[in-house]
Amino acid sequence: MVANAPHDQQPALTVEEQDLHPQRASLSPFPSEMEFIRYALDSAAIVAMTDVRGTITFVNSKFCEISGYSRDELIGANHRILNSGIHSTDFFRSMYRRIAGGEVWHGEICNRRKDGSHYWVDTTIVPHVNINGKVDSYTAIRFDISSRHAAEELLRRIVSVDSLTGIPNRRSFQEYLESVLPPERDNPGQVHLALLDVDTFKEINDTFGHDVGDTLLKLVSERLSALSSPDVFVARLGGDEFCLVMTNMDRTGVNDLVQTALAHLREPVPLGSVIRRYSASIGVASFPEHAGSLDELFKAADMALYHSKALGRDQAQFFIPRLREIAERKSELLHAVEVGLDRGQFHLYYQPIVPISSPGALSFEGLLRWNHPDRNLITPAAFLTDMDDPGLQAAIGMFVVEQAFRDMRIMLDQNVPLRRLAINITNADFRSDAFVDRFFELSRETGIPPSKFCIEVTEGVFLGRDFQHLAGRLSQLHAAGVEIALDDFGTGFASLTHLRRMPIDRIKIDRSFISNITNSIEDLAIVRGVIDIAHSMGKVVTAEGVETRAQVELLHSLRCDYYQGWYFSKATPIDGLRDAVRNMPPLIAW
Repeated sequence: MVANAPHDQQPALTVEEQDLHPQRASLSPFPSEMEFIRYALDSAAIVAMTDVRGTITFVNSKFCEISGYSRDELIGANHRILNSGIHSTDFFRSMYRRIAGGEVWHGEICNRRKDGSHYWVDTTIVPHVNINGKVDSYTAIRFDISSRHAAEELLRRIVSVDSLTGIPNRRSFQEYLESVLPPERDNPGQVHLALLDVDTFKEINDTFGHDVGDTLLKLVSERLSALSSPDVFVARLGGDEFCLVMTNMDRTGVNDLVQTALAHLREPVPLGSVIRRYSASIGVASFPEHAGSLDELFKAADMALYHSKALGRDQAQFFIPRLREIAERKSELLHAVEVGLDRGQFHLYYQPIVPISSPGALSFEGLLRWNHPDRNLITPAAFLTDMDDPGLQAAIGMFVVEQAFRDMRIMLDQNVPLRRLAINITNADFRSDAFVDRFFELSRETGIPPSKFCIEVTEGVFLGRDFQHLAGRLSQLHAAGVEIALDDFGTGFASLTHLRRMPIDRIKIDRSFISNITNSIEDLAIVRGVIDIAHSMGKVVTAEGVETRAQVELLHSLRCDYYQGWYFSKATPIDGLRDAVRNMPPLIAW
């Protein structure tokens, strides 16, 4: 219902709403057609009239029914009794200017009931013009559309709110960023984007189950939402990734906020029957300082997040231009590796693993080499450490196992004295079952038994997010006869508990302990201790990086089982393997 009002106040409104369950109208005759029309209108719509001052002069029963007020409470009251506070003053001023000029207004209005609840109505307001050409009253006819609005609100919530945590989702995040950084704005203020990942979240899911993981995500959402304000927008982008969009802040304020977020997330978390502590990594970028568009801003924050994780997690890092250069080089590297795989630039080179006693049958380790067209022969250390593309990592792993089977077939056909062929496997190869399935498939196709292979893993598997899955797949390979070796022992995080839990047959002592064994009492003590412990656990030991005869003699005295290094042979392509074996120096005669 609308009536005349000062310009800083809303005009009066009258409301009519549709009765979704109208009672069947009486079939009694009406004295006139006009009375029938009035009856029909009064039965279906909310009708009210006001004078030009906004005083209610008439309401029908439908108006009383939906508003919760009696007729006596409404007649003589100002229309503002229905103001819900949803609409702005400008909304009502625009409406009033139209109807005060004698024009009909149509739109949707949210009103307030006597009990404080809201309802929406589709409204038509008709001004009454007297014989003098002046508006002297208003009539409003409205229909209840609350159900439709509720359905629309539910739909908006479904598409804009994260179903698990109840906070804004990626779509809302995108819309919010677009609202604070419209493309047409000439001089936008600074907008800061912080991307946040929960550290080791996948490991939490794998270890405790998805219900516990969901509980943690809800707690993270609650703690981050406590930081929200008109200048701080919080959203969940998916998985364990969250974001904070900050406006009207300088760098100091942003840093204070993200440090507060990290502190909140370090607080103890009740998960099931235990209390645990977790952390997060954050990357921050600013518009327009670090990016000229929304996409660039997101990429810059993502680079900073990756940098934060690389530096050890549980910290926040701001974007710096050097990160873009690193990302570009990494992108070029990934592309080059992909091209190299397609063009056959990767090969396996083989290095003998020599037993303590007179050789006979030898084992060989297949070492990946990239015959780059511009950089010659490249070892994995120059490219694998910067590769975080799971798909490409898996492709390299698949190449290694397929090439190993092909090369072993050649070795066997050439009567190379072969005991086992060792290949290096990373966590990425076990993220799905494809690698192990392909291994057994190749064994069946070639007729080469699994027992002719050794799978080498590093100590990093013990801290990997996929530890439980990886241990199960290693056990499957071990049960089929594959030897399992723990590579680079002593440089990572392996413990005696891990050695008992994992199906480890062989321990390979890292070259960093072997290189100075003849001069360092400490290195000698470590190597002796590893050999003694390994033997007591029924495992054999290989010393890596053996380069001198003095090292061979000392390792022999320590009862080391196998040697590997340049003293015997460098890694050699398969076509030079027979000559490499033939030219190996003799072992010590004891």
